[in-house]
Amino acid sequence: MRSMKTSVALDRLVGLLALALVYGASQGAEPQTQVPAAAEGSLVPGGADYQIGRQDLLEIRVFGLDELTQTVRVADDGSIKLPLLGRIEAAGLSKSGLEELVAQRLEEHVRDPQVTIFVREYESKKVSVSGAVKRPGTYEMLGPKTLLELISMAGGLDQDYGEEIVIFRPNGGASTERISINLEGLVYDADPHLNVVLAPSDIIYVPSLKKIRIFVGGAVRLPSQYDVPRDQPVTVLRAITLAGGTTDRAAEKKVQIIRNHPNGTRTSFVVNLKKVRRGEEEDPILKPDDVVVVPQAMF
Repeated sequence: MRSMKTSVALDRLVGLLALALVYGASQGAEPQTQVPAAAEGSLVPGGADYQIGRQDLLEIRVFGLDELTQTVRVADDGSIKLPLLGRIEAAGLSKSGLEELVAQRLEEHVRDPQVTIFVREYESKKVSVSGAVKRPGTYEMLGPKTLLELISMAGGLDQDYGEEIVIFRPNGGASTERISINLEGLVYDADPHLNVVLAPSDIIYVPSLKKIRIFVGGAVRLPSQYDVPRDQPVTVLRAITLAGGTTDRAAEKKVQIIRNHPNGTRTSFVVNLKKVRRGEEEDPILKPDDVVVVPQAMF
C-alpha cells in the first residue's frame, strides 16, 4: 500500500499534468534544457545505446503512471516537448541517456520515476533510393547497410541504368558530399572498396542511361521513333536497321536526313544508302531528333 506522502505526491502530479495538457500551450515559452552531447552510439534498433535522431518517433513510458505515457516525434531542431517538463534536447542522446534525463526532470514531481523509451519509427536512420531502380523510395537503415544491400532492397537495378551510382551525403549545414561509384566495378568486378557502408540520410541516385531520340519513316518495315544510347553513335545505316530495314519499294539512293537545329531552323541532305553499304560513301552519324525518311521509288 502506498504511503500517504506518496499518494499525495502522485495526486499532485496528476493534477499538474492535467493543467499542463490544457493550459501549457498558452503559457508562453517553455523552459529549455541544455544537455551535454552524448558519445556516438550504435545504430542497433532497440538497443540502449541507439542514438536518437531528428524525426524519430518516441514512446515515453513511466512505470506505474500510465497518464504520463507520451508518443512524441523529435523535431527538426532535435528537441521534444513533454507535459510538465517542457522542451528537452533529444537528438544526439542515446536511448538510455534520454531515459535518465527524463527521469531526472520527473524527480521534481515524483519519487524514483522509472522511465522507459521505445523508438517506434527510425525516421532519422532512413536512406532514399531513386533513379533507375525497380522500387525507388525511402528505406529504414536499421544497423549498418552497404550500397549493394540498399540497391537490393529497392528491387535491384532497372533497365537502362547508366555507368555510375551517385551518393549524396549531407555533411551538416548546407554542404553535401557527392560520392561517385563506378557501376561496372561494383557489380561486375565485385570491387569491395566500391560497396561502401551507407550513412543515415544518404540519398542514392542511379542515373538512367543518357539517350538520344531519332525518327525513321517512309519505306521501312518498322517506322517509328527510337531512343538510343548517347554514347553509342547511330549512323543512318544503323537507324534504318533498327527500323527493320527498307521495303522492296524503297528508293535507297535518295534517303533524306532532316535535321532540326536549336535555333529553330531546319536543314536536310541526301544519303545514297547503296553506296554506303558498298563502302563508297561515308555513313553519316545522326544527331538528336534527326528524322530519317526513306522515299518510295517511282515506277
